[in-house]
Amino acid sequence: MNHPLVFVIAPSASLPEGEASWDDLLQAQRQGPGGAFALRLFTAAGTSADQLAQLSWEGELDAQNAGQSRRMICDAVVPQFDPRSNAIGVYQRAADSDRFHCLDRFPLIDASNETCWFYPTHDGSFLSWERALTLTLKPGMVAAEAQPKAPSHYERSQLTLLWSLLADDASLTCVGLTYGGQRIEWPQAHSQPEPMATWSLFTVDTQADVALTVEALQTVFANA
Repeated sequence: MNHPLVFVIAPSASLPEGEASWDDLLQAQRQGPGGAFALRLFTAAGTSADQLAQLSWEGELDAQNAGQSRRMICDAVVPQFDPRSNAIGVYQRAADSDRFHCLDRFPLIDASNETCWFYPTHDGSFLSWERALTLTLKPGMVAAEAQPKAPSHYERSQLTLLWSLLADDASLTCVGLTYGGQRIEWPQAHSQPEPMATWSLFTVDTQADVALTVEALQTVFANA
């Protein structure tokens, strides 16, 4: 907790005003996003649609399925921040205590927006594995490796929502937030995966009239 700013995403009524303890912030964050999805992407040259049913619920490729033609290019967990329903509170830790002072509270949808590249970023055939999670997050902070680059003096304009197209999606998803251009991390206090996952096989061809084509979808189940 080296960076002086702490971020909490929750319904507006749940965000503390004035002074708050760390426990207060934890409790507020528990009222925020409770869902997420895990996403993995692999290159998939030579993969056929009938192979999807043989892939695992855990999103892993065994030695027979792995190799140069199926290289992992993305492994992410994306919380459902739901900007239209949640607000964000920004808190600064007091220098001489474990108390936090509220610097700002506002609807998350009012933050600045920025589109960002996600995967895949090049043409080819790809495998996508997606599994829903229920989770509880802890309050967010600028990622440890990025803290020296992040401004310590708070300005609302420095807070940005990142939106991207994910895998074979047709619409943008909020994939995270940055402060001063640096990534904010939201540690997981608890997570539980759903007992099913979806594999998809899709191709990207930026020279075609329709750049993205979904070739096949397959739902797989835990312990199946």
